[in-house]
Amino acid sequence: MKGNQKKYNISVLLDMSKSSEFVLSSAVELAKRIDGAIEVFHVKPTTNIIKGDSQLSAIRTLNQDDRSTRAELKDLISNMGEKENLPISYKLEYGNVKNRVRDYLALQKPDILVLGKHRSSMGGFFESITDFVIDNVSDTNVLILGEDDKFHSFEDINLGIFGAGLEDNDLEILQDLKRDSEKPVRHFGISEEDESKNRIYPWNKTVSYKFSKGANALDGLVNYVSRTNTQLLCIPKKGGKSFMFRPSPLKEVIRKVNIPLMILGK
Repeated sequence: MKGNQKKYNISVLLDMSKSSEFVLSSAVELAKRIDGAIEVFHVKPTTNIIKGDSQLSAIRTLNQDDRSTRAELKDLISNMGEKENLPISYKLEYGNVKNRVRDYLALQKPDILVLGKHRSSMGGFFESITDFVIDNVSDTNVLILGEDDKFHSFEDINLGIFGAGLEDNDLEILQDLKRDSEKPVRHFGISEEDESKNRIYPWNKTVSYKFSKGANALDGLVNYVSRTNTQLLCIPKKGGKSFMFRPSPLKEVIRKVNIPLMILGK
């Protein structure tokens, strides 16, 4: 994949729901901003085949579904790619969604994975595709887009960072996102997790918001993120510390924040 001469390899996990066009268009805007190559990945669960079908009938159903799904994917990709003059490749696989996604990420190792926040059950109790991805990636940055997000450009973006734990290798993508922008980066922290005053960042200005540790600290922080017009909140995955008897606030932030999120896994 590195032969495409682009700086970042961006994979887009699509479920072909009503939000897929928005998710893909946001990935395209990201690719234009940071010099990325895009590949779409879609998994079709084989459980869609009616139980009790004969083997021949099941094969026919799979073939028909494959032609229909590929046509839908190609239509979405070609329209988006031609509009933005950006080639987009795709992979379509069948089987268990969790297994196929895990294997794809292990093989492709994208720099960035883009997906929607849509809660699609995959058999695990209260488990979503978002939770599964967060649990199964370590060196991939994950951009999570909610169904109701109104977000169409990464130009001159209002960028925020949540919590401590930002490592040096997290900074490169943040600098690419901040390129040519004079807007300050907002740092949101809870009590001792706030390290911003002790760290020198490579951008011009950082504005810090520190919240006292307590039962409602996270709710107050999330509300303030929206009030400051932050457009993308970045969360260092490796920096999640426990507070209020919870092992990590990461998934709670994902569920509560109503703006796009970038989980920094590098």
